[in-house]
Amino acid sequence: MKTLFDLGDKQNVGLNETIQNLYDEPLKIVRLEEQSIKSCIGCWNCWLKTPGMCVMKDEMAESYVDYVNSDTVILLMDTAQGFLNHRAKAFLDRTIPHHHPYIELVDGECHHVERYENYPDLVFYYDTEGLTDQEEQVIEDYLYRTAYHFKSKAYRIVEKGNSQLIPLDSRSAKNHAVAFGSTESIEKLVIYNGSPRISGSNSTLILEKVVEALGDKVEIRDLKKREKWEEWSKSFKSEKHVMLFMPLYVHAMPSHVMGFIEKLEASEGSISFFVQSGFPESSQSSYLEAYFEQLAVRLGRKYLGTAIKGGMEGLQMRPATAQDKMIKPLANTIENLVYEGEFSKIDIFQLAKPIRYGKGMQILFNLLSKRLLNLFWDHQLKTNNAYEKRFDRPYLS
Repeated sequence: MKTLFDLGDKQNVGLNETIQNLYDEPLKIVRLEEQSIKSCIGCWNCWLKTPGMCVMKDEMAESYVDYVNSDTVILLMDTAQGFLNHRAKAFLDRTIPHHHPYIELVDGECHHVERYENYPDLVFYYDTEGLTDQEEQVIEDYLYRTAYHFKSKAYRIVEKGNSQLIPLDSRSAKNHAVAFGSTESIEKLVIYNGSPRISGSNSTLILEKVVEALGDKVEIRDLKKREKWEEWSKSFKSEKHVMLFMPLYVHAMPSHVMGFIEKLEASEGSISFFVQSGFPESSQSSYLEAYFEQLAVRLGRKYLGTAIKGGMEGLQMRPATAQDKMIKPLANTIENLVYEGEFSKIDIFQLAKPIRYGKGMQILFNLLSKRLLNLFWDHQLKTNNAYEKRFDRPYLS
């Protein structure tokens, strides 16, 4: 079965027919509109309480059967601000139930273990109108990476006269294309907290320590407060120094953060970014870093850089002293940015370690860490009386 998920803002009847011509069998078309896809909130219930099954009650969840049982999934997506729009990002975020929380190492990077034996080929079509060449490449690279992590072959539909199906081969992120800039000492830094979690947010815990260190030199704004977006997007134009701080979700920003980014307009000032993730290696965040560089250019703001810190999952399960030790380097990096007007290259380099695991660390991981990580997940599954269901494949027909 081949399924086309139409995530666009408009009925793309003509485009759907064009895509249909690339295949020798009818496509099942599933149209998911704005209210059809709720944003992932990082609750982990699909891993720890109802293994493999999303707790969201929306049309996206109802369409999981079509996704899992297709040999090919075509995603028709819109773009905004030089990236996939928030609806497309929400769709990708919400595919995480189809994989286990368990981790395996692939080429020195952590990957989620597959829940199903087979995954559909992923075919992407995205609107390129208004994109720079660099932005188009960033999106394509990101989509390759997402499919790679999700055990799917990746293809892109491009329009060169006739529509063509192009395989997306292995590639690295095009990050470090824009150099870190600097500014004068920052009198006030507005930090947007991009965590989607209702409670138990590592980002919030980290930013509380930043406020303790910097006081009224920082203002934290929680992007879960969607009712404030209009006000904040207008004030963004006059804010001299802004940072977006967020967890990594499927190799990029959580979808609600993209929704806020879509509202921003070009303006003077500086912009910086901070990405923290559960995966230890910083290479997981490099595709998002590549986008943030181009976003700074699009917004006309001086790019002060992107700080990346992995290995933050489990932070809140540690004693208070161990939490402080983990958070201190992150808080120090932001503190240095405020007082010096630039990220310390030494801070950024240290935070980003490891970029990938070397062979020695891979051996150690396979001997010790993997077992410990499995115990971490298994303990929570047992606590939720879900351990016996951990290998369930609820959407397989």
